[in-house]
Amino acid sequence: MAYFHNNSSGNNARTIYVNYVDGGGDNHMAQNSGISSVSDHGTGNFTVNFASNFSDTGYAFFEGSSSENTNGNRGANGQNIETSNKAVGSCKVFSYYGSSGSGGNYNSPKTCTMAFIGDLA
Repeated sequence: MAYFHNNSSGNNARTIYVNYVDGGGDNHMAQNSGISSVSDHGTGNFTVNFASNFSDTGYAFFEGSSSENTNGNRGANGQNIETSNKAVGSCKVFSYYGSSGSGGNYNSPKTCTMAFIGDLA
């Protein structure tokens, strides 16, 4: 269920979320609210499509993901977005892991949990 909150300008702030299963070729949305679909573009590269547009691209993004890491040299999984990848109706997300050795790489963790908070259009 989406959460609505009136802010000082009278707009409705909206929280939408998705748990996206992205590992092992079993890509699908699990629990979600306000998300129409997730488009998979390859390892660690996907777009979250919103059911309704935000008023602008100033919405907040929060994330967390499962770590299927069995290699002690690899760091934690995480998701990242760049401002240029945010649109009012979607957000392109990159999933990756860190490393204490040769650097990180794109990764498809088993579950990516993402929330977006912003004003409705």
